[in-house]
Amino acid sequence: MKKLSLVLVVVGIAILSSSFIKKPARTAKSKSLRAVSRSLAFPVAGKRSNIGSFWGASRDGGSRSHEGIDIFAKKGTPVVAIANGTIVSKGRTPLGGKVLWLKPAGHSWSAYYAHLDKQKVKEGQYVRKGQVIGTVGNTGNARHTPSHLHFGIYTGKGPVNPLPYVKHSPKVVTQKAVAKKKTTAKKVRSKPQTVRR
Repeated sequence: MKKLSLVLVVVGIAILSSSFIKKPARTAKSKSLRAVSRSLAFPVAGKRSNIGSFWGASRDGGSRSHEGIDIFAKKGTPVVAIANGTIVSKGRTPLGGKVLWLKPAGHSWSAYYAHLDKQKVKEGQYVRKGQVIGTVGNTGNARHTPSHLHFGIYTGKGPVNPLPYVKHSPKVVTQKAVAKKKTTAKKVRSKPQTVRR
């Protein structure tokens, strides 16, 4: 009985003391990243995409870590510029397949897009936020995986977790998706109507 009352007292003290502990305040860095995230566009257009692989996940049997996030979507889904900026590199690599590098105007970091099916821009081209720059694919070392965009952020010190940069970013609806909606709406309206007599 003494043990039970001692346990209850300890639990009660723990509960009371935890209610007085201050929750860690958001740092200036996390607040500024949230603001940056809201100012950027999500890199895959439309609403049918999901992040399925995260920063730091084991790759190649543990020989390396994932230096980005993978955003899964149907092959051919538009990939967009997350910000106004310049395409500083367009190429093909064994690991990333068809890749693009975007240097956003006014930011010290660069965005990396990999495993693209198509690259729809030229090196040196200035692009606007939300502009289609490529399409989702599975090129490079992703040729045996479902189609996705590998997205990364690189600073002067190397790769950083890109999720905080795009977590609060709005998704872009491309003109192609809008045109498809209008076509579907026209088809619905053009159905023959029954006339009551």
